[in-house]
Amino acid sequence: MSIREKRFSIVLDPTNLWTVWDGEEETPAVFGDRVLCSLSESEARSACDVLNAIDERRRWRRPRPVPQEGMRMENVLDPEVVAKFKATGPGWQSRINELLRQAKI
Repeated sequence: MSIREKRFSIVLDPTNLWTVWDGEEETPAVFGDRVLCSLSESEARSACDVLNAIDERRRWRRPRPVPQEGMRMENVLDPEVVAKFKATGPGWQSRINELLRQAKI
């Protein structure tokens, strides 16, 4: 398991004030409508910690892509149709896919 670098960091700008830097976008970080630059060190550290926590939580909650050859779709089928296919046992989704592939559309 590798440790991922934090997305946000703080940098000292030429005016001796601090900027929260977004390493993914390669720009100063923005929170709401405020660009996080010209901050005191404590403000910058606090903002950086909050943004990294938000980013980490978002990354943790993202679903991992399922490696498949096909395209994932969501559609609504009649309950009776689904029940009949499920009754045929495991692999019922593949059988639906095969019927759709053979359909003359």
